[in-house]
Amino acid sequence: MGRKLVLVGFWLLGYFLGFFAWLVRAPLLSAIESFGLSSDAAGALITGFAGSLVMLVGVILWSYLSSSS
Repeated sequence: MGRKLVLVGFWLLGYFLGFFAWLVRAPLLSAIESFGLSSDAAGALITGFAGSLVMLVGVILWSYLSSSS
């Protein structure tokens, strides 16, 4: 798998996850704020989770694809 294809894949995955997070942000922020966190902390928590999920999926896919070659 070429480097450009991998980069485009990461970009697309991040884009779609960010788009989905934007759509569901209001209910998630409300739910997290109910635990006593500020809206800034709740937003940081959601952003951190989304970023870590993108990286986890990317590394798993990269590891799988590079070992199957």
